Amino acid sequence: MANATAAKASSIQPRFIRFGDAPGYLGMCRDEFNKTVRPHVREFPIGKQGVAFDRHELDEWADSYITAKAVVKAANQDNNRPRSERQGATQWREKRSPASMKRAESGKLIRSSGASEFERALELVTGKKQSNT
Repeated sequence: MANATAAKASSIQPRFIRFGDAPGYLGMCRDEFNKTVRPHVREFPIGKQGVAFDRHELDEWADSYITAKAVVKAANQDNNRPRSERQGATQWREKRSPASMKRAESGKLIRSSGASEFERALELVTGKKQSNT
């Protein structure tokens, strides 16, 4: 019987939530809590230095925040589809960039201006003209 009483006591959530635990209760960091939540809920002292918030007020704030900020999604929208296209069908292989449509033969120079620009740059750096051999 003592174990049942202890289990019941541990399942009771406290009404007052200390400042150190309040951001975690709402699932956010302390800075975000101070900026977004704290100005809108009452706080009160606990002991000499402690500060606490009413859990019910935090819940009310969370409900109003969700109502104001939630994104409404279409009912027929598939919210559970895979994030990566690689799962399932291989659609990513079918997408080709415009550059990959050009076919070049092995060893064939497509742009001839690149080689002459390189030779000019090499001549400027080394101070000598390269031989054609």
